[in-house]
Amino acid sequence: MVVVVNPNNWHWVEKNTLSWSQSYFKEKLPQLQTEKDGHHVVVTNVSNVRGDSNVSQRKGKPICYFDLEISLTVAVKHGTDELISGSLRVPELTHDEEPRIQMDSSFGEHQTLLEKQFYPILLKALSQYQPDLIRAHGGDLGSNV
Repeated sequence: MVVVVNPNNWHWVEKNTLSWSQSYFKEKLPQLQTEKDGHHVVVTNVSNVRGDSNVSQRKGKPICYFDLEISLTVAVKHGTDELISGSLRVPELTHDEEPRIQMDSSFGEHQTLLEKQFYPILLKALSQYQPDLIRAHGGDLGSNV
């Protein structure tokens, strides 16, 4: 008979958090918007969140590691009129590198508005993911037998 004892989760404990991450981004990213000169940039859809996301605990300390790809649709509006929409992608959101954003569509004359006004807001939201992930899952990584 084998008895497994893991006091205070000293040994490696792992939890897959991909499903939580998908819900997280589908809730948080559509809240992002910016405005300049009457033009609003809004997220209209988070079409894809895929990859790996895990929270682990080793020697009693929670850690996380993730490698995600996120695709979203963004619209530029003036009042209630949609002027243009297109796709943005974060090809690699990882726990140890700064994310970069790729435009998968042309936004024409509004491209600078996205790059200068919207990208910083999106990058700030992405940087909040890791602390939110640990806060949400760092305390429920198994039994403290």
